[in-house]
Amino acid sequence: MAAADGLTAWAAQIRGLRRLAAEAAKEAAPLVQEAVRATAAAGTTPDGTPWAPKKRGGRALANAAEHVAATAVGTVVRIVLRGADVYHQLGVGRFPKRQVIPDRSDALPPALARSVAEGARRAFARLTGGS
Repeated sequence: MAAADGLTAWAAQIRGLRRLAAEAAKEAAPLVQEAVRATAAAGTTPDGTPWAPKKRGGRALANAAEHVAATAVGTVVRIVLRGADVYHQLGVGRFPKRQVIPDRSDALPPALARSVAEGARRAFARLTGGS
């Protein structure tokens, strides 16, 4: 009987993996947010390239990190930038381009890839009872 119970529990774990992508997104979202905020606070693009300096000196987009939010939406981690920093993200008009969040067409920067992988690892461990 114990073998059947073990098989039943294992089957339940396997069925639980159907939620893996959505659970990984939930786990990864705060890690992704932290990674993007760190590069913004450092004054760099998501891949670590320094932003263009301000014309009159000083730190460009000093509060950009506070304007970044990442949330899980289904199986996707959505990163949102709010406020006037969006104009710099796009390089619109008189605002020089200072990328804060990755563009959809960009390769996933290493720090974000690590955040997503860690979120997936945590979700898998939780769903399978591993560590």
